[in-house]
Amino acid sequence: MFGTILLSAALFFTAIEAHANASDFAKYFKVDMQITLPDTDQYRQKKYHNSQYDKGYVSRFDMGRQFKREFTRVIKAYGMSEGRIKADYEDDLIELLHWLPKESYPYIGPMLHEVPGMPEKILNMPGIKETKNQFPQDIADRFIGIEGIEYLSPELYFLLMPDIWNPEQTLDPEKPLPIRVRKPRVNIDLPNALKLNAPTPLPTASKQSLTTHAKLSTAVKSSQNLRTLNPSLTSRLTAKDVQAFISTIDDVINWGMQDEMKNYAQLLEGEAVLNYWEKEQQTALAQNDLKDMVNPCQRLVLKTRFSNQYSDFAKVVAKQGFTPEEWAYTCDKTIKSYRVGVANMAQAYAIRFHRRGYYDQYTERLPAKWRDHMYATEEALIRMYTALREDVETVRPYQKDLTRKFIKMRGVMLTAPIIY
Repeated sequence: MFGTILLSAALFFTAIEAHANASDFAKYFKVDMQITLPDTDQYRQKKYHNSQYDKGYVSRFDMGRQFKREFTRVIKAYGMSEGRIKADYEDDLIELLHWLPKESYPYIGPMLHEVPGMPEKILNMPGIKETKNQFPQDIADRFIGIEGIEYLSPELYFLLMPDIWNPEQTLDPEKPLPIRVRKPRVNIDLPNALKLNAPTPLPTASKQSLTTHAKLSTAVKSSQNLRTLNPSLTSRLTAKDVQAFISTIDDVINWGMQDEMKNYAQLLEGEAVLNYWEKEQQTALAQNDLKDMVNPCQRLVLKTRFSNQYSDFAKVVAKQGFTPEEWAYTCDKTIKSYRVGVANMAQAYAIRFHRRGYYDQYTERLPAKWRDHMYATEEALIRMYTALREDVETVRPYQKDLTRKFIKMRGVMLTAPIIY
């Protein structure tokens, strides 16, 4: 959804250093759970001291116990005033709208008018203001005459643009024809489990006797009945590892929700401090939540350190013999293997295209800051589906169990989204 993607980029964008391609963002997705912890209390004070506005409470789960008369007065005064607080994304979105061709306004303007909190300055822009509650007049021929088409959601109006469905492009005689340059072929390996027709055995593998192969298969099968000692990012998953991780899920969720979600609220505060610290260290992304999508459990353990909950969390996962770090590595490898295992052919090809840079021609045409945002998202998508074939096969028998658990937790491991 082109319009929605661009709008999303505008709403969440923070300027970062320009990069050439998606792989330049790989370093942002490495999680070091052994980092030297800063003074979290100091960073917590700095964060709230530097806030543009004091909300008068920590979070919607921690409203405080004292009535603040001054806070009430300010809220009433602001509600009755005609002034407004400028949105952080306003200038970026205006720049993006100026970059887009004016012909696209009738197809994205109605959507902008329905976005809650959209700044009036944007809604009153010439070309956008006139589109409020207006169905586009010029639509592709294939949609003309469809009954009820005018009730289509404004978020999908961009699909009605004739240019999208017209294979013939109108050429400007004043503009020279572009000369296409063939891009050099770059061999980029897919994750093992997403390869199509992978050669077996590998050309460099030595031929083994059937007896040797049988012994190896027996050894592999027997190893699946054992837990991995000291799980790490590079260790292979076993069936017992996956079973142990699944057994921790309910305990982890219950720990977060106990005492009227006290631990959950504390985690949210730790997440805010972590993001603030990473921004100061220049290791934050424009959408730092992308890190959570790639490595949800490693990031969750990191948040427990920033929220002073590490020891309490360690007691929860220790019931299955994990340290927090071992649990995080096992969890993230299981989730990534699950994603790859349930991916359909369309998703596999999408990952393949991203890895081979098929979308670079489009991305390179964007302004530098939008280009960086798109590359970061692309790298996150690639890493979300990076798993070893052996791990995928180990997790495959437990897909139904994991699906039931993910549905029960509504796709979120406390503060970490389980996207699949």
